[in-house]
Amino acid sequence: MTDMHTNLWKKTAALGLTAALLLSGCGGGKEKEPEPTPTPTPTPAAESKAPVDFSKYNAYLGLADALYEMEEVLEAYFASVNYAPEFALVEGGDYAAIKDTFQFYTPDTYPAREALEYVEEEPAYPAADEAVKNLGSSPADVMGALNHIASYVRFNEFEDDGMAKAPELHAELWTALETYDQYYGVFLTAMDDLAEQTQAEDLAQLLEEGEQILYYSRSLLETGSDILENIMDQLTMAAAVTDPGADFVPPVLDMTGLADLFAQVQTDYEGLSQALESQEEREKIQSFTGTAGDSSLKLYTSKATALYGAMGQLAEAAMAGTDYTAAFDAAADALNGMVDQYNRVI
Repeated sequence: MTDMHTNLWKKTAALGLTAALLLSGCGGGKEKEPEPTPTPTPTPAAESKAPVDFSKYNAYLGLADALYEMEEVLEAYFASVNYAPEFALVEGGDYAAIKDTFQFYTPDTYPAREALEYVEEEPAYPAADEAVKNLGSSPADVMGALNHIASYVRFNEFEDDGMAKAPELHAELWTALETYDQYYGVFLTAMDDLAEQTQAEDLAQLLEEGEQILYYSRSLLETGSDILENIMDQLTMAAAVTDPGADFVPPVLDMTGLADLFAQVQTDYEGLSQALESQEEREKIQSFTGTAGDSSLKLYTSKATALYGAMGQLAEAAMAGTDYTAAFDAAADALNGMVDQYNRVI
């Protein structure tokens, strides 16, 4: 769970979900509790067909978002503590090091509980449904265990008792992970597969309906996601053949496939820019009209431009064979920023 290969795979799965987020939408369904919501998800364009209820899909995406946040906390923990039933620090490990991550972690078990409530409802997502069933209460159990550890380190209790309670808290976490570790990856993969199944069809419909701002926005975001996932796949393969005791060095990227994707980013951005300059196209987006229309348009344009620029810098670093990790992180942040803005204004 804590080797480089596994950690990179976690990030790859989460990146794949960026594409899945683009396919979700708002719909009727269960009334949600007044708790923090997961990462916003873009809603689909209005369809001429009967409205589709995306409530279940959104609930599953909320769970996926919560799992990804939790994986980052687990990664920080097992960077200092052995991934084993018995509590022990890794060689050179420092229990105090986990405080930086844990002191700000506030678990939200609602997405896990909500997903279970939807599991028997239509539409059926067989692979995801089965994974949610198998996960059961384990995500909430892991969150609870992590919260107990967070409370333990937040006020330096571990220093006061010489880590006497650490083995007990580790045992609680390990028990919760027994089920969770078996199925969280299966669930994330199932959600990624759902996105891929409908992505092309969804874009084709937007283009057919003449929704150019929606079409080019979605295409830009999905192409950006594909680029990040392609790079993560290459990092994962490189990590798999790296000695566990050696420092991981990001490989020179194989540009086969990536070159076409970067070119598509250029095409998508130019198409989106042209559409945003068209009054006819802007009038199709309610947020771009009225008194607040200009400010919404300006902010949305800035997010698209930021993503385009970040992808350009990533392309330059990748093609030059230089260290691209910082450019990768910047591109991921820009992608998430535009996804969030898409939700707000589209």
